[in-house]
Amino acid sequence: MIAWEGPILRSRERILWQVRLWDNDGKTSGWSEIASFEMGLLDAHDWDPAVWIENKDYATGNTSLPYFVKRFRISSAVSSARLWIIGLGQFVATVNGQAVTNSVLNPGYFDWNKTIEYSTYNVTATVKDGDNVLGVALGKGIYRAEKPLGGRYYKFLTTPHPMKLIAQLQLNYTNGSYQYIVSDSSWLTTVTGPLLESSWYGGEEYDARKELLGWDTPTYDHSTWKMADISSIPNPNATYRARESPSIQSVEEITAISVTDQGNGTYIFDFGVNHAGWPKVSMRGARGTTVTMRPAELLNSNGTINQVTEGTPIYDRYTFSGKGIETYVPTFRYHGFRYLQVENLTYVPQVNDFKSYTLRINNDVTGTFNSSIEILNSIHRIVNRAVQSNMFSVFTDCPHREKLGWLEETHLVFPAIERFFDVQAHGRSVVRRIAEAQLSNGMVPTTAPEYPIFSGAFRDEPNWGNSIILLPLYLYQSYGERALLEEFYSNMVSWVDYLTSKAENNIVSYGLGDWYAIDQSTPVGVTGTYGYWLSANGLAKIANALNKTDDAQKYSDLASQISSAFHRTYFNGTAHTYATGSQAADVFALEMGAVPITEQQNVIQHLINDIRQRRNHTSAGEVSLPSWFRMLSFYGHDDVIYDFLSRTDSPSYGYAIIHGATSLTEDWDGPAPARGQSLSSQNHFMFGAVDEWLMRSLAGIQQAANSIDYRVLNIKPAIVGNISHVEVTYRTTRGWIETQWNRVGAAFTLKAILPYGSIANVYVPGTNATSDYGTLVQIRKREAVTVFKIGSGSYTFKSIIGVNTKRN
Repeated sequence: MIAWEGPILRSRERILWQVRLWDNDGKTSGWSEIASFEMGLLDAHDWDPAVWIENKDYATGNTSLPYFVKRFRISSAVSSARLWIIGLGQFVATVNGQAVTNSVLNPGYFDWNKTIEYSTYNVTATVKDGDNVLGVALGKGIYRAEKPLGGRYYKFLTTPHPMKLIAQLQLNYTNGSYQYIVSDSSWLTTVTGPLLESSWYGGEEYDARKELLGWDTPTYDHSTWKMADISSIPNPNATYRARESPSIQSVEEITAISVTDQGNGTYIFDFGVNHAGWPKVSMRGARGTTVTMRPAELLNSNGTINQVTEGTPIYDRYTFSGKGIETYVPTFRYHGFRYLQVENLTYVPQVNDFKSYTLRINNDVTGTFNSSIEILNSIHRIVNRAVQSNMFSVFTDCPHREKLGWLEETHLVFPAIERFFDVQAHGRSVVRRIAEAQLSNGMVPTTAPEYPIFSGAFRDEPNWGNSIILLPLYLYQSYGERALLEEFYSNMVSWVDYLTSKAENNIVSYGLGDWYAIDQSTPVGVTGTYGYWLSANGLAKIANALNKTDDAQKYSDLASQISSAFHRTYFNGTAHTYATGSQAADVFALEMGAVPITEQQNVIQHLINDIRQRRNHTSAGEVSLPSWFRMLSFYGHDDVIYDFLSRTDSPSYGYAIIHGATSLTEDWDGPAPARGQSLSSQNHFMFGAVDEWLMRSLAGIQQAANSIDYRVLNIKPAIVGNISHVEVTYRTTRGWIETQWNRVGAAFTLKAILPYGSIANVYVPGTNATSDYGTLVQIRKREAVTVFKIGSGSYTFKSIIGVNTKRN
């Protein structure tokens, strides 16, 4: 990322830019076409004279949610029109009846006491000569957490905040003049519309008999609407900031694959895949008839929906106007579901009349994976689906029961997410939320923004809070985001200082432990100290990147002291393991560098023995699983990982898949608990670290140590099991990287594509390695591997491999 080094930028300013390139020989390209960007509103006073407005007649259960309009007239030709708007909790804005954006669920999550995030829209094409109307509908979102109507499910309650908005529309005319349309008491508003409830968790209540058809157009009669009420500023000290991440959009339309008649007007629609989004239903019914729609991930044995995994009751309710076929799409909420139970229909519905839109932050897809082994492809699909289902303005844990930004997943699974989605801008936004949630004593809570305040380890946990260090570090390593390290460095120091204050002899003995582990014997101190080490080690790397030499040494020394304390406290020399001998304890010790060189192979063997004794199953929990993949791969045991991924008995990814999971589940067993546990969320990405292994180890795309932004790579595929083909693509900021390998008998072929600006060492397994690129530098040659050095371009390598080739 290239930092701006021009003059100080001003609000509303339009900047023109173009680029050119120099190659290695100093030759210069021509200039690119001229492009541009525009500045937003950089200061709170830039909103003047706009004020916050609300409708004080709103009363939960007695009125609809509020609608607002501002009529204005245009009498000259418009060159451009920009709308800046904030709506709390959520808003939909229109100009002359047309939505100003295809994004939904605006705005995202933020702590409105610290940051107020606004959106900017180009509405030049929607304004017109003559009369115009700017319309805004408000919803509750997570901002107004009150008891919903009808006993619906809710996660938490707060003091109900008034729904309010502030807006500024700038009209620039071709004659050089301009005009501002701002929110004030001249706006008109009503609470007599159709949307009676929009609970973020529990669902919507919509009465089509009360629809305000054309309410946001110039021809509508607003004579019965009242003047808007001036509202208070959410927090005078809050910073107004433009949206930093991409918006939430519909990225996929799904049509129901089947419908089942349950009798008495109840029908179950199956959309075939568990996803996050909202339905689009086309139905008919007599005026005043109400249908209830209940989403669910699972079905009961009698075929009805089961909401035990997502909170109950969650439902949307629609009352017909009686005007033929009526189509309903929710506005201010989303659900996580596969099934939709529709109750009180008076006719037999058609399956094609029920669709669903998958919603998520519209991060670009940057990676693909395919192999000759279907179980691996299926594992990738369910991980990818769960990631998408929780990729909203923050990374949520599940798209139904909680919808909160639990922080451990943001770093534990980030290396996997980053391989398949561009999360650079999204990640920056999440880091800001984390920093804003940090307490004055340095503690980082487990969720950000911190909406409900939990207690004990559910609020204060080393491996959740260390996201303040690890997420910026990963963004720097993957995208070169150095500015984040500078901006939040003091937050990181405060966090490590906080952990140091909690440590005794460099051991941190509090927290949630290795969450959802199969082997629950791992002491909390083992997991907590690992989190402390991750923070210190990560901060040392960040200090080094910022050329803070003294700090880099300080935190490197601290990390060494922590790993030494870990070894002294937990090493069992007789059994060649740590603490209770759990797989988690072993991989933590290995990753921390706590294991003496003379004991490393012994500890690795202890780890492998435990896996084999468990019939090739992991016993890792959420915190240790990424390390489990990394350490087994680092020490050359990708075959052990593959043996686990091939399993279809409990506990494994494969077990959940063969029992019907279509997205990654919170518990290894998914929809069919086999170990006496209760059903958990069926759409949870916390065990998604496997996707990093598929790309990094199996396909072989690895960023070299100390490389930033994929400048230097190692292409080092793991040839394991009976896999005959692996093919991946991965887009970095430099361009696309591709690897593809095939083996037929003993013949092995590896194809690699590197973008401009990247170099790589390519590890070709086997003997008699050759390249189609002519003479390449062979920097190393062993009995079972030849290493070639390559630059940008497309290459094909061939060799002869043995049946059980392992990486060296």
